Amino acid sequence: MATTHGQVSKNVGKELLFENDRVRVWSMTLAPGESCEYHRHEHDYVYCYTTPSRITVNRSGEPPATQEYDKHFVQYTAVGAGIEHHITNVSDIPHNQILIELKGPSESATPQPPQSNGRSRPLT
Repeated sequence: MATTHGQVSKNVGKELLFENDRVRVWSMTLAPGESCEYHRHEHDYVYCYTTPSRITVNRSGEPPATQEYDKHFVQYTAVGAGIEHHITNVSDIPHNQILIELKGPSESATPQPPQSNGRSRPLT
């Protein structure tokens, strides 16, 4: 599947740490100024930022959104039929997160607003 971002990856992290028939666990570290590849989430997922972070999320057809996150920010997202984006570390320190995909169909037919522990602040 191609978009204005080129080929869309199904790799939602940089390193696959574990996988079984129910979950897939990824790690992602981004250096300051680094972006991950444009990717598609096809499974509901939860992630935890293990570092304080300043991240810009880029979704096709939407303006970029930048937020600051405290260490241990946690978010759960029900993706519906799927969501596509990439993130960029706009901080001056490395960003690290662990992401867990929940294999199987989404709990919702359409993408839902994410649920989080509230440890973030919008910047733009």
